[in-house]
Amino acid sequence: MSVETQANHRARLEKVREKLAELKLQALIVFSRANIRYLTGFTGSAGVLIVGREGWAWLITDGRYKLQSKEQTKGTGVKIAVTRLTGKVIANTLKRTGVRHVGFEGRNCSVAFFESLRDELKGTRVKLESVAGVVEELRAVKDENELSLIRQAAQLADAAFEHALKVLRVGMTEKELAWEIEAFLRTHGADAIAFPPIIVSGERTALPHGQPSDRKLQKGDLVTMDLGATVSGYCSDLTRTIVIGKPNSEQQRLYRAVWEAQQRGIEAVMANQKGKKVDSIVREVLDKHGLKKLLMHGIGHGVGLEIHEMPSLGQRSKDVLKPNMVVTVEPGVYVPNFGGVRIEDMVLVTNGEPEVLTRSPNSEKILSV
Repeated sequence: MSVETQANHRARLEKVREKLAELKLQALIVFSRANIRYLTGFTGSAGVLIVGREGWAWLITDGRYKLQSKEQTKGTGVKIAVTRLTGKVIANTLKRTGVRHVGFEGRNCSVAFFESLRDELKGTRVKLESVAGVVEELRAVKDENELSLIRQAAQLADAAFEHALKVLRVGMTEKELAWEIEAFLRTHGADAIAFPPIIVSGERTALPHGQPSDRKLQKGDLVTMDLGATVSGYCSDLTRTIVIGKPNSEQQRLYRAVWEAQQRGIEAVMANQKGKKVDSIVREVLDKHGLKKLLMHGIGHGVGLEIHEMPSLGQRSKDVLKPNMVVTVEPGVYVPNFGGVRIEDMVLVTNGEPEVLTRSPNSEKILSV
């Protein structure tokens, strides 16, 4: 871990402590793996982080990560405890620190673990309070190092889509195309895929998150490809819908409507904009085309250490966009027994014009192969 990265993690921990002071909490129990990685650099699959308001932090993990945890958190000021991850161990740690009012990530803690922890704290003065969004709100605004990694992941997604266009052929199955994309990403610089590629064709493009099947690609098919790469933990997300051969009038009509809606949505991505406003702008365009009821999901979401994170661009969103947030804009329409169209790009919020991070071809006319 570089000195700069160590400083980043220490600064993030201090921001959590500032938030704890606002919430009048003495400590926070962090269960989310993404949040633990963000705050400490630790990437292991087993760990609980306890951040104290008064400058201390304990990372509790098991013997598999004894060396890894020390190496990855070096210079952050986090102390390591290698033991069993049980409610009793967490409770004993809290007792030793003398804290009384403790927040915990309720969304990331199982009921069974919470009950175990609560039982171990019976008879003590420690009070547990479920909190949400403490770390996630920090993660939503990216620093320059994070943006660099996201840009690299976006470039890989673009390259994988370009590769898919080269290898796509009539007669290959959706599963085969999905594997071509996954293999390309894994052999061209991605640490992992951000999620299993969503590849659907023909009538199956009416499934927003359909899984690749043994269906063979046919001439005249719409094909939707939703894919992403991971670079040092940071994700990318890209969707394009194309057509094999010449598009018919209805395919082109749907595509143009979605494309126009996406362009208006991207233009609306700006600092101080409400997430639900971006969503409403996109829906207004689709409504103009008589397609609003065929949109089954929110317009977008944040992307970072997780493929779906804050902020939300949806009808119920309470989030407000800030500079250096990265969001997707991904309207789609889905017609049962016919097919669907979705177009998705990653967009960086700036103090001026939005910056589109994914650069794959995206014009008013559907791409034909």
